[in-house]
Order: sequence, then structure tokens, then C-alpha cells
Amino acid sequence: MKRTLAVLMAVAVAAAATGCAGKGQQVSGEGNKTTAEADAKSGSAESGKKYKIGFANASISNSWRVKMRDMLVAECENLGVELVETDAHDDANTQNSNIEAMLQQGLDAILITPCVEDAVNPGIEAAYESGIPVIIFDRTCTTEDYTHFVGYSDKQNGAECARMLVEALTERYGEPKGNIIALDTIAGSSTDNFQKEGQDSVFSQYPDIKIIARQYTDFEVSKGKSFMEDCLAKFGSGEIDGFISQDGGVTLGAVDAINEAGRDKDNIIFTNADGINGVVKLIQDGSCVGVTQFPCAASVDALHMAIACIEGTDPEEKDIMMDSIVVTKDNVDEYLIPDGDDYDWTY
Repeated sequence: MKRTLAVLMAVAVAAAATGCAGKGQQVSGEGNKTTAEADAKSGSAESGKKYKIGFANASISNSWRVKMRDMLVAECENLGVELVETDAHDDANTQNSNIEAMLQQGLDAILITPCVEDAVNPGIEAAYESGIPVIIFDRTCTTEDYTHFVGYSDKQNGAECARMLVEALTERYGEPKGNIIALDTIAGSSTDNFQKEGQDSVFSQYPDIKIIARQYTDFEVSKGKSFMEDCLAKFGSGEIDGFISQDGGVTLGAVDAINEAGRDKDNIIFTNADGINGVVKLIQDGSCVGVTQFPCAASVDALHMAIACIEGTDPEEKDIMMDSIVVTKDNVDEYLIPDGDDYDWTY
């Protein structure tokens, strides 16, 4: 079942209307979407209030980020929220400057997706010191000066992908062993840092599973394809058992390289930490063991949280973290878009 953080917010808001208060524990759960979205609508559009909310976006450098932004813009229009947005093009200095500029525009709250974990701290801290609610989502930061983080765990997603790959290699060989390639994302980003931490928490238990090559791909399809081409040239048939990827487009690029090199008969298996349609299709043919989902609607959940903060109905918990959504052959039909484009997002 596809889930959003609005589910958890509804439960938390019902339990506590304590304003933008101190730090709590990470929580997880699911249920029916009820009061969170309704409260957001009644607090802005229906009540006649019009909030002005900033969005300091890391970038729109890949299709996930484009859809994430589009969903946020649509929900702001739906709720009558004035959105002030900036694009940092994945540059921390630019993002800090963008935040400082937006703080001069009379915002009621600000949403921030840090392009890297630590270098955007000055902008985040400046926003927090200004007294408005600061909602971090998608990527994390290393400062504690924010109001809430809402999102899914990259560390858990990385661990789930590694676990699925270990299980598939064990099924193939009767024991956990094999040579794998790792396709990473952006150096220094929380996405990459935590995905690798999650992967390592699993792979470290299996010394006979070896990462024989890894590369940053910056979420770029061409870089994923190029690096896989290099690996195929370096390692002969039977020397690569699988790969683990943090991005769907990068995965499709790598699969193209394998097919174009005539290495599809090598039965190279893989897992992937997002669920674009083309990768979900590959679960059906068995080459993709499974994916974890990172919903584009995280931006909508962050918006609802910002409105709850403005109205004093946000939860006590500071960090709101949902469990990973894992897609395998057992539930792939719930996510597959049979006639959809390979780059359609399935959540």
C-alpha cells in the first residue's frame, strides 16, 4: 500500500497540539489519511488565510526532483498557499544565499532540502533563528537548528536494497558470496552518505560479497551507463554478479550498457533505491531483485507539516521518519504502470 507522511502526521496531531516544540524520538507507522490534509485545507484555503511559505530546493537536476516540486506547487495552489521557491543547482553557497534572500520576504515558514549534509547549515540556522518554522525533508542536515524533519530513511533504504541483493546471491550460490558494483549519487549528500551507511551495515556481515568497483554518478543516466561500460570492459563474463544503485535512471543506464555489450546472458542482478517505472518493469523479468520507494509526495507532507506548525498543531516529535516501502515480485503489480513510460515515477 502506498503511504505518505500525512498518515503519521494525522496520528501525531491528534495526540498533541503543542506547537513547534522541542526534539522528540523518531517514529514510524501507517493508517488512514484523515486530519492532516483536512487541517491543512481548513487552515489556509477554506479559512481565508493565505500563508507565504518558502522552498529552498537543492535542485531539479533529476526527474524525481522535478515531480517532487510539481506536486508541491500543485498542493500549494490547492491550499491557496503562496510559494516562494529557489533552485540552488546543488551548490551549497547558492542555497545559503537563496535562504538568506527568502528570509527578507516575510515568510510564514520555510521548507529546505539541503543539497549536502553540512555546508547548508548556515542557511538552515539563519532560518531557524528568524523564528519561523523550518521543515527539512528529502535530505538531512547536521545542525539541530530546525523545527521538524519529515521523510523516509536513506539508511534504511540502503540496508533494504543490500539485504535483497544478499538474499538473491545466497539463493544463486547457496551461500552469500559474489562480486558487485555500487552506483552512488552525489558526494557529500545525505542521500549518498546514509545509503552507503545502510549498505555497509549489511554487506559488512558477509565478507565473501565484495564491492569490486563504485562510482559517484550525480543522478545522471549517462554517468551510470559510462561507468558500467568501463566495468564491463575491466571485468569479464562471470566476474560481475550484481550491482546496487541509488537512482532509477542511473540503473536503466547501467542496464543499457549491459545489454549493448551483449552481457545480458551474464544474469547480472541488481537492487535499486527508488522506483521509476522502467526499473519496476525489470522486477517482473527477474533481473531486478527489488526496489525501495522514496515518494515524491514527501514535499506535500513537508508542506502540511509547515502549515501545522504555523497553526500550532504540529506533533511533539522533531524527526518524523517512515518505514521503507519495499517492492519485490510479490507486490510489484501494486506499483507497475504497464503502459507507462520507463521514467514515470510509480508513487
